[in-house]
Amino acid sequence: MHHLQILAGIAFNPGIRGILVVGVGVGVLMGSVWLLLASNVGARLGMLLALTGLFGWLTILTLTWWITPPAIGPRGNNGAWKPVEVYVNGSGSPKTTQVGGLVDPSSLPTADEILADNPELAAEYPNGFILSDLEASHPEVVSEYIKSENMNGWSLVASSAAGESQAAADVALVNAGIFSGPTAYKKLNTWEYGGKPQREDECADTDMVCRAVFRVKIAATFKHPTHYAVVQVQKVVTQEAKPGEPPPLPKIDTSAPVYSVVLVRDLGSVRLIPFLYFLISVSLFIIFAWTLHNREKVLMKNKALAEAAKGA
Repeated sequence: MHHLQILAGIAFNPGIRGILVVGVGVGVLMGSVWLLLASNVGARLGMLLALTGLFGWLTILTLTWWITPPAIGPRGNNGAWKPVEVYVNGSGSPKTTQVGGLVDPSSLPTADEILADNPELAAEYPNGFILSDLEASHPEVVSEYIKSENMNGWSLVASSAAGESQAAADVALVNAGIFSGPTAYKKLNTWEYGGKPQREDECADTDMVCRAVFRVKIAATFKHPTHYAVVQVQKVVTQEAKPGEPPPLPKIDTSAPVYSVVLVRDLGSVRLIPFLYFLISVSLFIIFAWTLHNREKVLMKNKALAEAAKGA
């Protein structure tokens, strides 16, 4: 009965069961190879051969992990946006120098001005829009109002591509105590500056030579330029929801300042852990292979001495 309780506990505890599964797998798979080698070439030489083959295979496996980090295997930290500062527009100069070249939000065209020139957008955006919304669906309209040569290196990010930076900005604003939650403000436009250049900005789709050169150039660029993002938000007017009706649409408080959350891209260390595994595996493979090589040299030397002694 006591043994049955132990087995039941092992079956119930996934941690113990996982350890036993790995232990049995290692013992059966690796142990069977060593047992086969040991029965033919001896225990010590069989162990060297088994370990050399094992770490040779692990070298190939970890090299694959290093090139393409696995989703559920060993990998480092993913890249993420890190808040640098929260700048209130019009309250002085930002600490981040690059943000000083960003266009003033008050100088950007409003939705009403764009609708006056493009009335067909009213049906597509009945609840209003911002420039980042138009950048996703109608970039040609945005280009009529914002010229890239006047942006000092900054570029407008489409709302569909700004989710990660906006989520990081939400956390920064709430943690800083500026707003009580994401419902207390409305997100305006999102901007980016720096980072590695994109192929679409450097080469035309039909220029195959430029695309090939760009691919080689990017692969040879080991140091990433600093990548900034700015998410702009503004306080909304407090509105009471009427019973039985949907919540009212947020309305911006035009008298409130615009907050610019400055973020910098942390590239993370996704390939660091696989690289360390690869370094350990290739080092042990070299050690065991070198040991086999030296053993073979000693064996050949002793064999030559034995043959010379017989000839004498």
